[in-house]
Formats: sequence, C-alpha cells, structure tokens
Amino acid sequence: MLFQPILNHENSLAVILENLGDFTLHKHYENEILYCAKGSYKVIINNEPYILGEGSLAFIQSFVPHETRETESDSLHLLIEAGPSFLGEFFDSVSSISLKTPVFRLDDNEFGNKIKSILNEIIEEKKKLLPNELIIRGNVTNLFGFFYEEFSAIEPHRDKKDTVKIKNIEKALDLICHSYSEKITVDIAAEITGYGKSNFCKIFKNTTGISFHQYLNRYRIERSKFFLKHSDMPVFEIAETVGFNDSKTFCRVFKEITGTTPKEFSRL
Repeated sequence: MLFQPILNHENSLAVILENLGDFTLHKHYENEILYCAKGSYKVIINNEPYILGEGSLAFIQSFVPHETRETESDSLHLLIEAGPSFLGEFFDSVSSISLKTPVFRLDDNEFGNKIKSILNEIIEEKKKLLPNELIIRGNVTNLFGFFYEEFSAIEPHRDKKDTVKIKNIEKALDLICHSYSEKITVDIAAEITGYGKSNFCKIFKNTTGISFHQYLNRYRIERSKFFLKHSDMPVFEIAETVGFNDSKTFCRVFKEITGTTPKEFSRL
C-alpha cells in the first residue's frame, strides 16, 4: 500500500471533477470526499467494497486505506481533498468524526439535501471556463462543517502527539516521492525527520503499516509499472530509472510484490 502525498502548505485543497478511473490501494493525511455525480464507481475502504451510485458519497478520513475501481467509462466524479492547512484547527476534529459507514446515499432528508446542494454548486462552478475558486473553497468549508456538525465524535481518535509524528514522517514520504530514483537510506530519512534511526523505524512502521525499506521498494515498483506499460525501455534501464542497483534485484522485488515478473506484467 502506498502513502500518497496529495497536498502541501501552498496547495491545501484539491477539487477535481472528472472520471477518476482506477487508483491502487493507498492512504494519505488529507480528508477526502468522493461524490458520484453520474454513473457508478467502486471504492474499497478499509478492505470493505462499496458501489457509489449516482448521488452517493464516500467520506474517507485521514489515513484510512482505500482504492478505487472504474465501473462505467462515462462516469463523472467529484473528488475533494482537504489537508490541515485548509481545515486549520478543525482538521483533527473533522478527522475524528464518528461514522457508522463511510458511504452515504444522499436521500431526500435535511442533511442529504444540504450536502447535495453544496456539491451541486461546486460541480456547476467547476464546469465554468473560469471557476471562482473563492466560491469553491467556501462551499468545501461548509461541506466539512455540516459533516462535523452531524457526526462529531465525543472523543477524538488522534491526539496531538500522533499528529506531530505523522507530520514528521511525511518528510520521509516526500523524500521517497521526489527522490525514489536516487540512493535513499534509513539514516538519511531519519535525519530529515529529526528522529534517531531506531525511533524513526518504529514510528514509520506504526504510521504506514510497513517498514521504510518495504515502502521504498513498493513505491519504486509502482513507478516501474508505468515504464513497463508505456515505454520501450529495457528492463535493466527501468530498474536503474526507479532506483535499483541492478535488474536482478529489481526483478526479484517486482515478483515478490506483484506476483509476476516485469516482462509478464508488461504483456498483461
């Protein structure tokens, strides 16, 4: 599973209107709202599969693992990602709201009508040639505000110490994201997060669910899949491009993670 860096301080909100297609299993720090405006869409949240029909919404909280699968080629989806820089002091509160289910059918009730009205305003604004970003941001704020008002938890599930740890570990994840093709060691990653090596390894695994080396290898393998499918580069060159020292190691790790060899994958 990948940690997927989505936003940064300068880009604290992402609002996308399109057919999103497939996205592999991942998790991220941001809170996510996924709305099916047309057609249907499959989303797997915490290993539970759901079908989002037209008018359905998925609320995916911070660091909850999920993946998406296209079910109809002409579907239309609204994806909203809001990080701590956008939600400010309310980020942890929104991340902690108590949901019996992450998926909602916006039926004809007061809450559903409120949410549907906001989503439709965002969609209409996104369809314009020059969308008014201020209107979009205001509507997204209202959207998360209504969810918090409706489902706010009595006890938050994450304390401030956990939030600080995640933010520090994000520095290592950003390092992998931007420098995966280079030589990256645990010592380098630990240093940029401000932790000692042993403490870093423990916190990294608690945060991501896997070790630093496992995460780095999985990230490199995910990137290699693009070159295998969309280029004529030989395997040894792809191995070098994504950060492996030799093609033998690359092929071994690729099969361990995917269950197939690079050549077999390229033919799928």
